[in-house]
Amino acid sequence: MKKSYTFNRALAAKKKFYYLLFAGCMLFAACQTPEVPDPPTPPDPQPQDTTEIVPTKTEWEIADSLYTVADYTVPSHTALKMAIVACAADSSQANIELLRQRISELQPKEEPYNMVATFNGDPKTNMGFCWFTNDGITDGEVQIVPIEDATEADFANAASYPATPTQTKGLRYTGKARWIVNASGIGAGVRYKYISHKALATDLTPGTAYSWRVGYEGHWSEIGHFRTEDASQGEYSFIVMSDSHIENPTYINEARRCALAAVKTVPEARFCCFPGDFVEDGDANNSEWEWERWFEESFKPVLTAMPLVPTDGNHDDSPNINYTYHFNTDNSFNVNYTDKPQFEGIIYSFVYGDVLFYVFSMQDFWRETHSYLDWSSVYLKDHVGAWFRDQTNAHPDTKYRVSLAHFNLFSGSDHSTDKEPPVFRHNMLPVFKDCEIDVALQGHDHTYEVIGPVDPDNLTPILDAISDREGGPEYGGNNKNMTGYKGGTYCTNDGTFYFIGATCGHKRYYPHTRDRMEREYTNDTTLLQDDHHHNVMNYFDLFTGMFGQPEAPTFTKITVKDDCLEFNSYTADDDQGNVSLLNTMRVVRTKAHGVPAN
Repeated sequence: MKKSYTFNRALAAKKKFYYLLFAGCMLFAACQTPEVPDPPTPPDPQPQDTTEIVPTKTEWEIADSLYTVADYTVPSHTALKMAIVACAADSSQANIELLRQRISELQPKEEPYNMVATFNGDPKTNMGFCWFTNDGITDGEVQIVPIEDATEADFANAASYPATPTQTKGLRYTGKARWIVNASGIGAGVRYKYISHKALATDLTPGTAYSWRVGYEGHWSEIGHFRTEDASQGEYSFIVMSDSHIENPTYINEARRCALAAVKTVPEARFCCFPGDFVEDGDANNSEWEWERWFEESFKPVLTAMPLVPTDGNHDDSPNINYTYHFNTDNSFNVNYTDKPQFEGIIYSFVYGDVLFYVFSMQDFWRETHSYLDWSSVYLKDHVGAWFRDQTNAHPDTKYRVSLAHFNLFSGSDHSTDKEPPVFRHNMLPVFKDCEIDVALQGHDHTYEVIGPVDPDNLTPILDAISDREGGPEYGGNNKNMTGYKGGTYCTNDGTFYFIGATCGHKRYYPHTRDRMEREYTNDTTLLQDDHHHNVMNYFDLFTGMFGQPEAPTFTKITVKDDCLEFNSYTADDDQGNVSLLNTMRVVRTKAHGVPAN
């Protein structure tokens, strides 16, 4: 039988009472001034007492034994462990006060965390939700009220949608993340199981502002917010940012700075697109703590304000399938297509207003048959390609078609010479041509890159589709902006516009020069596998707009207007949400789309 909420609160209160009583007694004893007695008469010699004196435990040692992860949420208990380690290294008053604060902030094990809302189905009427609890806590639901800024009292008559609980594998908690191993004392081999809760809200009202919370009676999360798509959606904005690579406080704080700035600058945003590399450490020794910090700290400002549109990056890749446990998006690709990616819900589409969004992943390109010699990939060509054409034929009338993926078809920094892009281009450029993709939103290269529109047959820029640029080569040639161009209007009638919005975090790459790109060019398929060459002739010419490293966390606001997609990119300047405008440009389409052949 589960312990009741009241019992757990009482247990926590009892522990804190005895802990504070002990701390108070120690403080009282330390403050007493003993009386000075008369000098004693020397005693007769006695045999020496050899009894071992047991030292009194320190305040942090008592806390370490008294408060265990079995009784409290993993995130709040880890914060306490970090305070204990800090006290053991330096028992300053500041560290003691932090220890006491972390004790007061401990959350009972039943509390939910890592909560997120995601599109799953029609954005007019549906919303998916996912959250974690400690292992063994299987009760859960999402409550929703049609109130923009609801309070707890407003949920008295909330609509409720039950969650499906799934026990995770034993996930490595600290894994390869050396910083948290040292900061918390939690060993790299420690694994925790969790319960992943997923719920789907349906029959929502279009064009309505909602508030939501997850958990169950006595154990509710904080309140989040979203707005359903309007029945006849007009102009709207959304946010794009990528590549937080959470691994230590520097990365956590810079990503949070960017998330906070985005919410403050674009409070009207309907959703946030995030094309992967949430965390730094992938593979079997990855770190669930990094995922936890992404949800609970770095991106909390975004996740409580709007839905997320995620897909995976290469650093998220792990057989521990953390990604699958954390998100609740449409999984029909895995159900309907023969070759299935490692994670669930990384390939899905949705229509919002006059835009068809194709969210996809090329991470699993190697499934079935693939070759770096002839650049073949059965998975991309026959399965992902078929899916693109199916979505396009199902929604032929939207004005714009926008893809979102982590990996690049084109890029100009350190990933431009990876061995995978020739495979991606060989298989996906014919798909982009058939489906007439207007905009490809990419991550992975951590640099601000404006590319194209690119002729999909000749891999050349369509220069007569570009107008209104500022600057030029005479202002370029440096890491801030290698081309010297800013702004511009880009027409996608005959080719796709590719965009990489730098990084929302701390890990930065720098633009390659024209000379370097020319040196790296080859058609030798053996050299193309060494991660130092590419096969795009005159590659630098494809960079038709701003191309540089902003040297700060960066996000982009995209506004869907009647006559264009307007891009406004910003750098996050401080921890208060202040920003600087980096670049403004427009993407237009002046002719109707066609549809691909079946």
